[in-house]
Amino acid sequence: MVQSVYDHTNSRQVAQIVNQIVQAIDSATGSVNLTNSTTTTTVSNAKVTTSSRIFLQPRNSAAVTSGAFVSSISSGSFVITHASATTVRTFDYLIFAA
Repeated sequence: MVQSVYDHTNSRQVAQIVNQIVQAIDSATGSVNLTNSTTTTTVSNAKVTTSSRIFLQPRNSAAVTSGAFVSSISSGSFVITHASATTVRTFDYLIFAA
């Protein structure tokens, strides 16, 4: 859990809290290639809970036109539904705890 800054002039405390925030964000992000020749891809990440919000960002032009969306979220994973294709379609994702 990230602490609050109690003394903004204490550079050590500020640095410690900023580092905690960076670590929390880093483990809640990732990249995924959609599975070829199928219409779903499951992404496993321990940060995912049933109340998480998942945001996808296409990384290449094939991903933009894939019709991808998050179709289900469970503890430890989420499923992306998409069109079937044989091209590489890469997405970055961000997990927000709700």
